[in-house]
Parts: sequence; C-alpha cells; structure tokens
Amino acid sequence: MDKKELRKAYMKNRQALHSGELEDLSTRIASNFFSLDLHAVRYLHLYYPIAGKQEIDSLLISNRLRKDYRHIQLVLPKSDLTNCTLKHICWEESTPLAMNEWGITEPGDGQEISPELIDLILIPLLACDKEGNRLGYGKGFYDRFLASCRPEAIKVGLSYFEPQESIIANESHDIPLDICITPDRIWHFKHQTRQGPGNDLNE
Repeated sequence: MDKKELRKAYMKNRQALHSGELEDLSTRIASNFFSLDLHAVRYLHLYYPIAGKQEIDSLLISNRLRKDYRHIQLVLPKSDLTNCTLKHICWEESTPLAMNEWGITEPGDGQEISPELIDLILIPLLACDKEGNRLGYGKGFYDRFLASCRPEAIKVGLSYFEPQESIIANESHDIPLDICITPDRIWHFKHQTRQGPGNDLNE
C-alpha cells in the first residue's frame, strides 16, 4: 500500500473515533509524554490541533508545560502556504492566535526563532512504523522543517495508533522519528548516537 492509500486508511480510522475516545486517548498520550525527562529541553516546538481533523489534543501538553515546566519556551509554527514552509514563533500566553485559510490556528505576531535552537519537536502524524518512518498529511511542511533542525533535536510523534511493521516507504528526504508516543506506551527508535539537549529522552 502506497502513502496515498495509507493516508486514506488512517484518516478513516481516525474519523471513526468518537469524541469520548478522542479525549481519553489524548489524555493517555499526554500522560505518557510527561514520563520523558524534559530537564534539558529549552525550546519545545509543538502544533496547535486543527479543528475538524480530530488531531491529538496537544493543548493538554502545552497547558501542563506552562504550569510545571516554566524553563521551557514553547514554539508554534506559522505556515507559509505559498511554498509549504514554516516559521517558528515563541508562543507566550499573550501571543495573538488566528486561524489561517487552511483552518490552522497559528500565531499572528511574535518573536521568530531559528529552528537550530529547538531541542524537541512534537510532530502531528497519521501513523508511523516500527522504524520510525512517519506518515503525515503529504504537504511536506515538516520534512522541510526537520531538515533545518540540528541532528540532535528530538523528533517526537504523537499517534492514536501503535506503530505498524515497516509499511511506510522511507524516501530520500524523509527524516524519521526518534520517539512515538501512543496511548499505551512510548516507542524509541534507534538511529544514531546523540549528544546535547534531549539525550536523556532516549533509553
């Protein structure tokens, strides 16, 4: 099954989840996320869940980070829809947010930072396999973004579904996950020896 067919299948699986399931699964994923050691993380990039796509509720994570991990600076993406790239804006509680034409909530104004400063990235995805290969929405925003980050930046996928066998073809430009967090466990994918912030996240 190619990526286009896989996207359709996983979107169908996600849309089949009812609101109570979505809330429970998001809560369990957020709980698992906080079992990671975040002491060395200074800049954490995350996404704002898109209304209607039934994405994992990353706001459960951002709300607790603001409360209990005040040393961490949150960063939100701002989309450039003409070339499918992202800018990276420091997300303060006072940062104005607005919905763009694709229905993505993003910062209107704020301090832009270099992706090279980011220590950990929370990545929205439809699924992944047991090698850490990602299945996203197919627009390439995160492929371009991850290619501009430091190699040691920790790439964390959030998924309602457990990783499958090696079902996702890894194209030359694809950058795999280091970690995938599901409702039932944390998956670690071994790709290389890491140095610097985030090293303690991998076991």
